Amino acid sequence: MIRLTCNLELITPCLCGGAEPNKQAEIRPASIRGQLRWWFRVLGGFKSLAAQGMSDREQEEMIFGSAAGDGRKSGKLIVRVRMTRIQQSRRDSEALGHRPFSDPAYLTFPMQSRKNVDGSRGVIDSGTFDLILTWRGATEFRPDLAALTTVYGNLGSLGFRSRRAMGALCLLEPESGLTAALNRFSTANAITIRSMSANSASNAISKLGAWLRQWRSHGRSIDHAKNRGDANQPPQNCGFAFAKRDHDIGYGNPDVRSDPAFRPALGLPIIQRTGRGTNNWEFGRGTFQEPKGRFASPVILRPHKDAQGNWHALVIFVDAKQWPDDPAKGRPKSVYINGQLRTVSRDLYDAMKADAPGYLQSFP
Repeated sequence: MIRLTCNLELITPCLCGGAEPNKQAEIRPASIRGQLRWWFRVLGGFKSLAAQGMSDREQEEMIFGSAAGDGRKSGKLIVRVRMTRIQQSRRDSEALGHRPFSDPAYLTFPMQSRKNVDGSRGVIDSGTFDLILTWRGATEFRPDLAALTTVYGNLGSLGFRSRRAMGALCLLEPESGLTAALNRFSTANAITIRSMSANSASNAISKLGAWLRQWRSHGRSIDHAKNRGDANQPPQNCGFAFAKRDHDIGYGNPDVRSDPAFRPALGLPIIQRTGRGTNNWEFGRGTFQEPKGRFASPVILRPHKDAQGNWHALVIFVDAKQWPDDPAKGRPKSVYINGQLRTVSRDLYDAMKADAPGYLQSFP
């Protein structure tokens, strides 16, 4: 049996909900266990176990357990949490310092308060906690277990808006570097990590918010006013052409009647408010066979503090979780806009990853 204790620091506000998420935040072992399992699955399991002939699914069931069918079994990994130093509050987006229409506010817009709506949630503002992992198996598994915690402590996060820079973690006193940890997994190339320099947590949040806005926010007034008539000037936002089409699809512009949408590939559902009413973009039709569900963004924005105390604004592209294909049609799955089918393109995701403007650098 192995027991591994890791000290984790919360470096951005954590919106991890407990029994009453709008009132008080709570770090739960089940949430962290789910995050560890997610990263393990994305990275294809451990090379060491694959060399023993175990598939990634067999590895996952052995480590985390299985609740499927009649073969239910518990995993060999036990996850516990011990609070050490936590500061809590209850705040909305503006109280976090994300003033309306600012770059950080673009990442926490569901927490914006407006007339008759209180966007406040329970927040862990800062602090540290111990993650205690107990492995009920062979002791030679320890390096793999340490690699999983290293990946999680560097790339993982906790709570609501965790893919959008909130709840970022820093692993204090890591046993190995991120590159060495990733190399213990079978498909480390399933993710691509890029970075921008930063000088603090708040600066990293601002840079990530600005980066996402230039791809997703159509900014049409800015682009048309500043660059109209000048062919040598690119649009203000590098995602302008993508965002313009999605905007026009929502408004029913006949020029884009048969063109695919882009933004669904960055996460669903989407609520699009127009002068003609509200459009609901959904992952499924809403039937028993095809529930609406959710599609989590394959683009993760993550403030990061390295072992030397340097700050980075990470953009993580998770190819293993990008917009899926429709097996029956051999093309990307369609989205439902107010119940009507619309084709989807992954071109926006690919353009963000290619980063033609050159904002992103390789990491680590």
